[in-house]
Amino acid sequence: MKKLHYILLGIIFASMFACSEADKEMFKGPDSICFRIPQTSDDIDEYRKLDSSLIFREDTVVYSFAFDMEATERTICIPVQIGGMAANHERKYMVEVEEYNGAQAGVHYEAINKEQILSAGKTTDSLRIKFFRRDMDKVARKIGLRIKTGGDFIEGTQERLFVAVQVSDILEKPSWWNDWSSCFGTYHPIKFREWIKMYGGTGDLTGKRPDWWGAPLELTLVLELKDLFEREEFYDENNVRLTIPCTH
Repeated sequence: MKKLHYILLGIIFASMFACSEADKEMFKGPDSICFRIPQTSDDIDEYRKLDSSLIFREDTVVYSFAFDMEATERTICIPVQIGGMAANHERKYMVEVEEYNGAQAGVHYEAINKEQILSAGKTTDSLRIKFFRRDMDKVARKIGLRIKTGGDFIEGTQERLFVAVQVSDILEKPSWWNDWSSCFGTYHPIKFREWIKMYGGTGDLTGKRPDWWGAPLELTLVLELKDLFEREEFYDENNVRLTIPCTH
């Protein structure tokens, strides 16, 4: 009798566990997905180690062909992240595209499929967008990407469902410029262009401070740039002469 009692208890516990597992599967919905755009300064620094030519402005990723005179096209990767576990097979998620500033699929960027693929075995992946260097020297072309419920995923964190990508052939104001405004003054592409020629690369001063302790080489070059603008005349669109006000 005692043995039968233990057997019955075992059956009951096994039944309860089986129901629990079945309920878990029954109530488990699809995983969520959202964009994974860097928001903190540390995240941005890490992302820019992979691509220093990108500028981040709130919900917008900015790129300029002006950094590369020979490029005719450029693919920009926008990371996505799921809320859930990786699967051993490809899964689909849905994206809607919004066009701004006259951007046109097939002209300024390669048409983007509404249905995108998350690779097998991944919880993070990239949505790749190819832009073409066409008709961007006066107007920055911009598209918006919005994740929608569909495929194998539902919408994730609301604040991360939308991201814009702005591309031009214009030297856009870099994110570090405001920190150096006491040296360079008001932003203008001509100033940035001449600075890049003098400093090299993309002229990036991210993480550097405009003082002799933190950036002696950079300040020396800024003073050389100031001298250049005093010797030669550079004018903006309103025929106002541009100057470099650095007094360090």
